[in-house]
Amino acid sequence: MISLLDEFIGKMDKAALYQNFDYYGEIYHYTALKNIEPILLNAQNQIVLWASQFDCLNDISEGTIVEQRYHEVCKSLWNDGTISRKFFDLLEHITPSRNESFYLSKGKTIRAYRGEYATYIASFSKNNDLLPMWNYYSKGDMFEGINLGLDVETISSNFGQSFADGKVKVSISPVIYDPDEQKKVIRNFLLEIVRNYEERFDCCVRALVSMRLTSWKMLFKQACFCHEQEVRIIVDVADKYRDILPVKYRTNSGYIIPYVEIKIDKSALRSVTLGPFRGTESQIKLQKSTLFQMLTSNQYFAKINVSNVPVRY
Repeated sequence: MISLLDEFIGKMDKAALYQNFDYYGEIYHYTALKNIEPILLNAQNQIVLWASQFDCLNDISEGTIVEQRYHEVCKSLWNDGTISRKFFDLLEHITPSRNESFYLSKGKTIRAYRGEYATYIASFSKNNDLLPMWNYYSKGDMFEGINLGLDVETISSNFGQSFADGKVKVSISPVIYDPDEQKKVIRNFLLEIVRNYEERFDCCVRALVSMRLTSWKMLFKQACFCHEQEVRIIVDVADKYRDILPVKYRTNSGYIIPYVEIKIDKSALRSVTLGPFRGTESQIKLQKSTLFQMLTSNQYFAKINVSNVPVRY
C-alpha cells in the first residue's frame, strides 16, 4: 500500500513539483593562480576541488533568503484570496527540514534512509571572463587569478546514484538572484499544492513544503551577488555516514572553514583562462605556452584563454 505522502505527490504535476534547475554545458571555477597545483597537479591524478560547508561561505545571509521569500508568497496568496486563513495557518510556520532523503544501495537492493545531513558547496560561474570575479583575485594593481572550465555532464557522470552507495547526493544547479523569480518558483509550487489539497493531506503538505524549502535554500541568494552568475555543485552527506567524505579544514580571513574534497576525472577540464594580464604580447604568448606544457605533461587537454577585460589597474 502506498503512503499518504506518495499518494499526494502522485496527484501533483511533476513540472511544478520538482522545477528542474539542473545546469548543462561548461562552468568556470575562479581561483588564485597558486591553487593550480592542489587542484590539477595533485598526487591523486584527478581534479580535486574543495566544497565548503554552506554556512561558512562569504555570504552571511546564506540559506536564509528562502524563508523570507516563502512568507512573502504565503501572505500574498492569502491577501489576494487564493488561499483561506486556515490554509495560510497550515503553511505559515513551515521551515526547511533538517532531514534529507537518501536512497542507499547494496548490490541490487535499494532502501530509503531519511536523516540529518551536512551540505557543502563548490562555486562556479556561467561566465569565464567577469571583472568582478577577477577582482576577488587581485593583489595591489595585479591580477593573480585563473579559472578552470569544467564540463557539467562529465562531472555528473562521476556522481550517479551509485556514488558512495547513495550516502552522498550531488547536484549541479544555477543560483537564483531575482526576488521576483524566487517568489515565482515558490508560488507555482504552492498553487499546485492548493490545486490538489484535501484536509487529509495536512501532514503531507507540511512534509513536502519543508523538503522543497530545504532544496531552495541553497539556490536563493541576495541580488547583490548576481554579478557572480553562480552555478553550484551541492554535496549533501548523511550525518550517519560522514566518514564517506572526511571533513578537512582551511582558514580564510581569520575564519576556520570545514570542507570536503570533490574528485573529478581529468577529462572534465575543457578550458583554462588566465586573468587580466598587462604584459607584452611576447610575455602573454610565453605564459600560454608554459601553461600548455604544464597541462599536457599532466594529461590535461584543454583550450587556453587569456582574459579580454581591458583593465589597466
